[in-house]
Formats: sequence, structure tokens, C-alpha cells
Amino acid sequence: MTRSEIIELAWQLTERKGERVLDPQTLFRFVVQDIAKRQRFWWRRKVVNLTLEIGTTTYDLTSVSTTPSLSELLFEEITKVTIITSANPYQTADLTPIFIPEGIIAMLNNSQTAQPGRYTFGQDDYKTIRIDPPDSAYSMYIAGWLMPDPASESTTDSVPLIPPWGHNTIVSGLCWRIFKFAYGSKNEKAMDAQAEYEQGIQDLGQKREFDPNYRLQLASSEAAVRST
Repeated sequence: MTRSEIIELAWQLTERKGERVLDPQTLFRFVVQDIAKRQRFWWRRKVVNLTLEIGTTTYDLTSVSTTPSLSELLFEEITKVTIITSANPYQTADLTPIFIPEGIIAMLNNSQTAQPGRYTFGQDDYKTIRIDPPDSAYSMYIAGWLMPDPASESTTDSVPLIPPWGHNTIVSGLCWRIFKFAYGSKNEKAMDAQAEYEQGIQDLGQKREFDPNYRLQLASSEAAVRST
């Protein structure tokens, strides 16, 4: 579903309650962020790649060209930063995260180009990564957990981050918020929409078979069937 389809369906299901008062784009933004931040869904885990520029220490991660576009996605947490130091033979080097003020101040005052060994995040703002000045155009990979950040003035109609099978959960979340505004949280319609919304979030968190922690469970009461 597109963003506009989700919003329009929610209005239809709620008989357009509060349409002239509630801003649909703000409601949409609120719900998609609420869904994503509930837990570390596997579809929030991403790896992006960018090419470093010699001497350049800061990079706006929302401008990285990748699929899906990061224009409306933000890193909530970075778990790994790696540069490729040699293509043949293939060699990599992990960058060390720096948190203490002394280390960050040292990075801010470092102008010596070399192979980067450190990074910090959120020093300049919440979407900028800072590294030591690189002496070459290294290919850098960043792994971490993403959050949707749809801009209210955006011209795109796509839904950021949340997979297509989760779009019905966004609809339920919008309906709950609309009913809660119109009738109060104890209203039967609001409570039904909330229950559907919470169940949808649980469904989005179900493990997949490619998850290393996934274990297929068989009912112990079922008899085994052997091929002859």
C-alpha cells in the first residue's frame, strides 16, 4: 500500500472522524515510528555502504544512496563500522566507537590523514557519523538498526522501512488514534482498534526461518510418519 492509501483507508474505517482537526501526515509519522521502536524487528536491521573521501571526516547518513532510500530513515543505533583496506587479497578493518569526551575532542582536532580507526555518532547531530580523516577512498560499511522518519512535507508516497505485510498494522494504529481522539480510550471502537493494532505489532515480530535464533517447534502429540 502507498502512504495515501493507508491514510485514506483509515479515514474510511473511522467514518472520517476528526478529519478536519487531525493532521493525517503527523498521525502517520507517529504510528510508523511507534511500530518500529517497539522492538528490534529483523526488518529494521540494515547494512549500508558509502565511499569515503580523502580528508573528509563527517557523513550525513540520510544522504547515503541505498535501497530503500535513507532519505526518510535514520540509524537508531550503529552496531558495526568496517572499511575495506584491500580488495585483493580481501582485507577489512573495524573502526572503534568513541564515546568519552576526551576521545571525541581528539577526533575533532585530528587533521592527519591516515587509515581511519575510530568513529563517533551524533556528535554534530543525530544523523551524522564522524571518522578520522581518511587517506584513501575506502569503501565503508555500516550495520545497525534503522527507524522510519517520514517527513511531513515529503513528496514521496512510499512507506518507509515497514514491510508491505505490516501496512495493515499502520491502518489499525491510525484507526485507534482517531477513535481515541473522537470517543476516548475506553470506547469500544477505540479498544477494538487498539487490540488489533497490538496484535499486528506482535505478528511483525514473529521470527523467520533465516533468523539464527529460530527453532521449528513440532507438537509433541503428533505421531511421526515414516516413508516406506
